[in-house]
Amino acid sequence: MRFQILCASVALSIPAAVSAQEIVKVPEAKASVSRPDDLFNLPAGQWFVAKQLWGGGRDPCDPTGCEAGFNSGDLVVSVEHSKGFVQVIAGFRNCQSVGFSEVEVGEKADSYDRSRVSDLIKKVVKGLEKTCSMKAPPVPKLDVASMFPKKAAT
Repeated sequence: MRFQILCASVALSIPAAVSAQEIVKVPEAKASVSRPDDLFNLPAGQWFVAKQLWGGGRDPCDPTGCEAGFNSGDLVVSVEHSKGFVQVIAGFRNCQSVGFSEVEVGEKADSYDRSRVSDLIKKVVKGLEKTCSMKAPPVPKLDVASMFPKKAAT
C-alpha cells in the first residue's frame, strides 16, 4: 500500500494551546509511516473521501473508519480516521521525508475535534515544507465532518 521512505519527519501531537511544532528525523528502519504514494493516482486538486482509498476503493465511510486523500500533483495528503484517532500523513513527490501527526478525537468528533483535525493538516504540511525546503501548493479545506458519519438506525 505504501512505499518505502529514507527518513520520516514526525510532527508530534501537542495540545492546541501550544503552537510550537517539533520535527524529529526518524531513520527509515524505525519509521512506522510512509508517503501515501497511492494518492498520486487520484485526480489532482480536490479531496476524495471513502472507507478506503487505496486500491481504488470508493465505499462510503462508516463510523469505524474513513480515509480522505488529496493530490496536488506534487503533494499528497492522507487523513485517516480509525478507532477514535485521526492520523495525517503528507509527502512531496520529490522529497523522501514524510510529515506525520496523530490526534485522538473519539468515535464522535464534535466541532472542536473537527477544527483540531483541520489545524493538524495545516501543521503537518507546514512541517513538511520546512523539512523538504519546498513550498506546498494550497490545500483546500477538508470537510472533516464527512469522515464521521452517524451510525445507521437499527
